[in-house]
Amino acid sequence: MIGAGRGNLARFHMAGQIITAEPGRVTKFHADDGKFHIQTIADVEPVLEHAKALSNEGLDRNAIGDRHLARIPIVVLNAWAAKRGVTFDAVMQDVTLLREFLSDPDHSHFRVYKGAI
Repeated sequence: MIGAGRGNLARFHMAGQIITAEPGRVTKFHADDGKFHIQTIADVEPVLEHAKALSNEGLDRNAIGDRHLARIPIVVLNAWAAKRGVTFDAVMQDVTLLREFLSDPDHSHFRVYKGAI
């Protein structure tokens, strides 16, 4: 939608117009004074519950021994990255950024492995 021509955007000029809706996630288009933004709203409760269950069961390693550090919804990591002026891809490619996210106490509920990273 972002790359669409101005004429194609006219049908979305109503603030809060739903672009996509799927179970647990809605994406909306907002327009005001010639500016627009896209908003994604997601229900992350199922992910939080799954991370907690895995952690409580001690299931922080997979079959080949790799650590399962966390369950992070893409919408959450994407929003966190945007606040830092970086992209989701940058976070996924930079272990320092990912470690910063995982080490933040505000994100502890996404963690499966509770040890030091």
